[in-house]
Amino acid sequence: LSVIMMRKLSTTCNCLLALSLQLQVSGAFLVGPSGQNQLQKQSTTTALASVGFNDDDVASRREFLQKIVTATATSSAILSTQTATSPAFAGTFTPGGTLVERDVGATVGNPEASPSRKFDNANVLFGQDHYFKFGVAAPWIEPGSTEFPKTMPFTVSQQRYDTLKKYGIRVMEGVRVLDSLGDIIKAASGTNDLESKIAEASAPEYALRPMGLMANGFLASENTGTTNELLLARWYINEMYLDIGDIRAASNPQDAMKSYIAAKKAANSYLSLINRVISSKVGDKLEVLTI
Repeated sequence: LSVIMMRKLSTTCNCLLALSLQLQVSGAFLVGPSGQNQLQKQSTTTALASVGFNDDDVASRREFLQKIVTATATSSAILSTQTATSPAFAGTFTPGGTLVERDVGATVGNPEASPSRKFDNANVLFGQDHYFKFGVAAPWIEPGSTEFPKTMPFTVSQQRYDTLKKYGIRVMEGVRVLDSLGDIIKAASGTNDLESKIAEASAPEYALRPMGLMANGFLASENTGTTNELLLARWYINEMYLDIGDIRAASNPQDAMKSYIAAKKAANSYLSLINRVISSKVGDKLEVLTI
């Protein structure tokens, strides 16, 4: 009986959703010229018929909306009761749409990750990153450490050599600009100085997009596609991007310095990740920052 009830409620909710979408598209309640009103009326009738309503059921807009609200509230109440006692319905979706049985959040797994990241990853530079897929933050990578990630994807040395030659200098220049923000924070007389003296995170001097292009050449190929390690590198880049914005928006120098330290840790993590696939044949390893 419980299963049958759940199926009926699910069907009802789906019908209500479909009706809502159809009404939004048709603009059934908009006031316009007579021709448009006739078309809207026809669209409304079609939408109502698709979920079992007829003209006699809905005599007015107020009565129709009342039916929708009542049906939705009843369904939600029963579904909430059923879900609370049914572990099979437990779980959380990551921004990428994966259902997981664990906590999901921008700072889950790394309390120093930027809290300004939106849940749907809408305010970052690279939408598909580690957080997009796994729904959690990644740990920082200490310079020289190989503990995380456990393995690295294979790409041919020629591809890595060409990538380093093309983007290496630009990336390191961007890292140095990021490092210089500490002096600006220390010299600032107030938070207004930070916003006016520090460039926006999207500014080209940080070279965040070249960092993403370099990660593509080192951590992915036509054979491997988008690897978890590439998503990880993008997450570190996105953290730098968010941290720069957090510095500019900080309400006090202490919060600005906290975001600055996090940005440097993200930069070092990115550089350490790339350094793991820079062999002697490819070139010199990238110099990390002092924290």
